[in-house]
Amino acid sequence: MKKWLLISALAIIAIGVANVYFGPGPEGSKETVKNLPWDIEITQEGNTRVFGIDVGATTAAQAKELWRAYPEIALFRAADGSYRLESYLGKIKLGPFEARVILNLKASQEQLAKFAANSPASDTTPTGNYKLRLSGDDFEKAMQMTIVALSYSPAVDTRPKSLKHLFGDPVDEMEINDQSRYWLYPEKGVVLLINDDDKEIFHYFPPRDYDQVVQNIEALQHAKAEIPEAQSE
Repeated sequence: MKKWLLISALAIIAIGVANVYFGPGPEGSKETVKNLPWDIEITQEGNTRVFGIDVGATTAAQAKELWRAYPEIALFRAADGSYRLESYLGKIKLGPFEARVILNLKASQEQLAKFAANSPASDTTPTGNYKLRLSGDDFEKAMQMTIVALSYSPAVDTRPKSLKHLFGDPVDEMEINDQSRYWLYPEKGVVLLINDDDKEIFHYFPPRDYDQVVQNIEALQHAKAEIPEAQSE
């Protein structure tokens, strides 16, 4: 049985007892923690602002400068010949938490096919897809592409009860199995993958893309995948 942390970092912040984060600032002001995963804002342009970036507007290069994290970018080709482009940042610290972050980048299939043609090397993934390395020039082009989705998995264990307190009640739920389910928040532009036996995954996207995200979830459920859109291979 999974061993939950006695008091997780999320729970500490949720009840406001972490003085190291919420103590008084200079001249009596009150400091607040930035870049918390439940601090979500929908911009006037309809993008989801979280961790200091606008999902739907910020580029990979801008995220790199903001987070001071150098990404790996890879192109994946599925069995049906379609492509997707992912930027993997490994474990970085956003706010008080370390987390693994994957970014989906916006590009046409035509553009990604050109990247594939220029690829210097490829590998087969466990799912049977191909992972293609980008050329140096294509990497620089990819860094200027817009982030259209972000998947975030914190290193700390998180209790579903605490997450519901922080994010609110989901609009809908989709069960995967007895241990896993999705909590859907269309107006906030986030889907939570709740795992009883593994780490949780938070998937952020512009609310306008919600219907597409749900379709991707349904397709991935059928394929017994773990997260929507931004799956690390």
